[in-house]
Amino acid sequence: MSDKQPSQASPPVEVGWGSALDIGTVVSVARGDSSDPSGHKWPQVRLAEGARRQMQAASDWVDEVVGSLSDPLSDVPQAYYGINTGFGSLAGKATLSHEYETRVLMRNLLASHAAGVREYFDEESVRAALLLRAHSLAQGYSGVRCLLVDKLTQMLNQGVYPAVPCMGSLGASGDLAPLSHLTLVLSEVPRPPQGKPVPELDTTSGEAFIAVKAPVQPSPDSYFHVTQQRPAGRQTLWRRVPGQEAMQAAGGQIELRAKEGLALNNGTTFSCALAALSVHDALNLLENAELALAMTLEGIRGFADPFFAEVHSVRPHPGALESARKVRRYTAGSSLLDGSRQRRPQRVPPQDPYSIRCSPQVHGAVRDSLDFIHKTVEIELNATTDNPLIFLQLPRRYKSVSGGNFHGAPLAFVMDYLGIILTELGSVSERRIFKMTDFATDNDFELPSFLIDDDVPAGLNSGLMIPQYTAASLVSECKTLAHPDSVDSIPSSANQEDHVSMSLNAARHARQIVDNVEHVVAIEFLCAAQALEWRKKKNPSARLGIGSQAALKRFRCGIGYLKWDRALYPDIRASLKMVRSGELVQAARQAVQDSPEGTV
Repeated sequence: MSDKQPSQASPPVEVGWGSALDIGTVVSVARGDSSDPSGHKWPQVRLAEGARRQMQAASDWVDEVVGSLSDPLSDVPQAYYGINTGFGSLAGKATLSHEYETRVLMRNLLASHAAGVREYFDEESVRAALLLRAHSLAQGYSGVRCLLVDKLTQMLNQGVYPAVPCMGSLGASGDLAPLSHLTLVLSEVPRPPQGKPVPELDTTSGEAFIAVKAPVQPSPDSYFHVTQQRPAGRQTLWRRVPGQEAMQAAGGQIELRAKEGLALNNGTTFSCALAALSVHDALNLLENAELALAMTLEGIRGFADPFFAEVHSVRPHPGALESARKVRRYTAGSSLLDGSRQRRPQRVPPQDPYSIRCSPQVHGAVRDSLDFIHKTVEIELNATTDNPLIFLQLPRRYKSVSGGNFHGAPLAFVMDYLGIILTELGSVSERRIFKMTDFATDNDFELPSFLIDDDVPAGLNSGLMIPQYTAASLVSECKTLAHPDSVDSIPSSANQEDHVSMSLNAARHARQIVDNVEHVVAIEFLCAAQALEWRKKKNPSARLGIGSQAALKRFRCGIGYLKWDRALYPDIRASLKMVRSGELVQAARQAVQDSPEGTV
């Protein structure tokens, strides 16, 4: 649990039937307001009043079913999957006939399925997952009480941070292991009725993190965990504690009733949470990559021709049209570009390397693909993905319907796709970095060796040689991570679950690729800024493009020109922070908007 508080300025976020989430809202709840100097604040989250009636009706039906289980005169079916039977391949093996046993069943489900391993999800991923689980259950088709969703929103509002290991989900039957870790912390051990034999129940309360506010003396059992907030970079040190301790801030644990344990751990929630965060960051990354491309184009004195609207109008992919337009706007007014619509190129043939000349096509394809991915993820944000679902409008008395909405295929496919397209975005960016530092073969660019001033003894400085290595290593890892997860399936649960999606693996890998490519683009900014300033030093009368000039000015507020060798990791970190915050893009956009030349 952290000491951050709900924001009083932000309007509350409502979950449930009649409300809709978008990716921006998920990010705001997950990350809060990073501009707040005292530490980010979150918007309040609450169950929409309009959702309560829908939820209550489905919950009442579950209560009615549970009440009829022990009635020998009842003519309704005695076995209800998710209510009084086992799960997976154990479904139908036995039926429970006592209400207390259904509560034990729910508790055992979460305890037995909390079997994840490896490092923990960061705070923003867990918060996004809590929001999405609350929203899914509040659609009214899961048969859970309003109290359960209220408890999930209390956890969000009070900053309860369950400890959730990242590995263990197959992305079918949902993210079972991660969701069990997420929700075990709110589950109280069922209390038996008087005279009922007490089974030997697991009393584990799960685990959660509490922010460390003062120095502590570690014990042999202590475990500490660090998270870093995006985009500001603030770090928080956490101490792992029993879930029961962390839940005190949210009013304590609650005893789960029939159907509620399965509703909590059955769904694509973590896959979708990571997908939403990754798509948000990928869109920001693309905007930065297009600005970096514009600055690189000027830095190498590249040709303007490949960015003409006429070129893209005869192959009118919307993304390519938009990407070329942005580069034209950022470079408007530049004297460094070779050629224009009014002036023929000086060099012949007017052909830069593909990493420059074809960038509108590559960036544009990324943009068009992101539109599709974005739409798919936003459908999933507002979906009900547990099983079984309860449809009270069915004419039959058996209102419970077993389906496959928990299968993560839609998310697995688009997360694989996201990983592939961002790997290409990083790859073409790295090639531009290489071209700016390849003084040996690209003499046409007339840039100094490794972008370091050439008025010092040759070989004394390495300049920006090694950042290109770093970019290359990141892109190489992306190529491995981009291998599709969705084409793999390992049957589980005694072959009942014989085809799984691996959606969480796909989402995890896509998120790592986002992080890698953010670093690559940050390095391209470092090189492009160096090249542009070197051009200005050699020719003080040279004019930069409107957007490039504004971005360079903002960039130099945090990172100085490289005259002599220095440690470069602080520069890369500072550039990465600018990429994640979007401040360079904001500065360039504002400059273009304020200038009549920016309308090209």
